[in-house]
Amino acid sequence: MPKAEVTLPAAVNSVPTARHFVESILSGWGLQDLAWTATLIISELSANAALHARGEQFSIRISTEGEGVRLEVDDNSLRLPQQRSYSNDATTGRGLRLVSELAHEWGVTPREHGKTVWAVLQADAGSADDDEEVDVDALLSAFSDDDVIPLDDHRERPGASATQHLADAA
Repeated sequence: MPKAEVTLPAAVNSVPTARHFVESILSGWGLQDLAWTATLIISELSANAALHARGEQFSIRISTEGEGVRLEVDDNSLRLPQQRSYSNDATTGRGLRLVSELAHEWGVTPREHGKTVWAVLQADAGSADDDEEVDVDALLSAFSDDDVIPLDDHRERPGASATQHLADAA
């Protein structure tokens, strides 16, 4: 099972380094299809370690697990992360919810001198290979002809009159 690890200073400016590390490892392992999601998750977990763990450093580990990858962030804080509810106007506080939505599973493993926050990503078993041809007829049959509006049909559509109202008001 391939593994890679890096230790970074517990500073917000380490987050881009963490992202680049994960992206380059996944590319090297031929797992580019997981790179976008993995870098987003590692950004959140690294930022949490840098902002909240209050240690001097944190470590990132990545390993293959089945058809996917396991991402881990170790820090020296005993404080466990918690998802919180924030108002719609809040500019922070959605990181763990994002991790929860994107990861196949995630969790926290307490250690004697800190914790490991981890997330597992699975390769999308339902995704088509780039070399596969798309069955256009099957795709088109999923849509009803009633959904199509001919280009020469000039009926008023919802929202189309808003421009006219603005012009009339001027």
